[in-house]
Amino acid sequence: MFFNGKVIAITGASGTMGRALLGELGKRGARLIALTTSPNVSFADLDQDLSQPIEILVWKIGHEAELCDRLKDVDILILNHGLNVLSARDSQSIYNSYEVNTFSVFRWVDLIMDIWSEVANPQKEIWVNTSEAEVNPAFSPLYELSKRAIGDLLTLRRLDCPYVIRKLVLGPFKSNLNPYGVMSASFVAWAIAAIARLGLHDIIVTINPLTFVAYPFKEVGRSLYFRLFSRTDELHK
Repeated sequence: MFFNGKVIAITGASGTMGRALLGELGKRGARLIALTTSPNVSFADLDQDLSQPIEILVWKIGHEAELCDRLKDVDILILNHGLNVLSARDSQSIYNSYEVNTFSVFRWVDLIMDIWSEVANPQKEIWVNTSEAEVNPAFSPLYELSKRAIGDLLTLRRLDCPYVIRKLVLGPFKSNLNPYGVMSASFVAWAIAAIARLGLHDIIVTINPLTFVAYPFKEVGRSLYFRLFSRTDELHK
């Protein structure tokens, strides 16, 4: 019953994890919105197993605000889009990695909070796929740097956000971004849904036992640091 009837929008919907989440949450009764940057994508293979078709909304990086009107009814926004430039380290790869993995995600967070402030429903949630790269090597430096940046920004934003922000700290699953992944996307999506029902705000799905130790230690430390050395806007007025 946790997902039944809820409107869930997922970015990166046409990717491996996006499709897996659509399939898993759709089976659990959610009403789905696929947010994709691919204008010709089809979800017909998933629609046949769901009670109602997936709504598709096309968006562009930097133009997130164009979808404001449609997102008012969303109960859970899952920010799942990402970019992995692997071993690249040129300037353009740096800009692209941070724009997609960090700044675009943070714009979505700000946007949805502004939209939801008009409907006054504190039960809404934001989920962000920050990945295990927050604390472990991903053998892709720019992926690690940009993911750690958004991870820290979300930890900072959690201090004042009136809505639940869940982080999806995922280990290596096989996808176009990571062809060497060892977990299946369908299993990871099932685990995410199952753990979310337990009410945990940090959803860790990985085969690496060190993550279960390193991530909580890092998260508590960063949260305490931000709480001690930063202030809300109200305190600066």
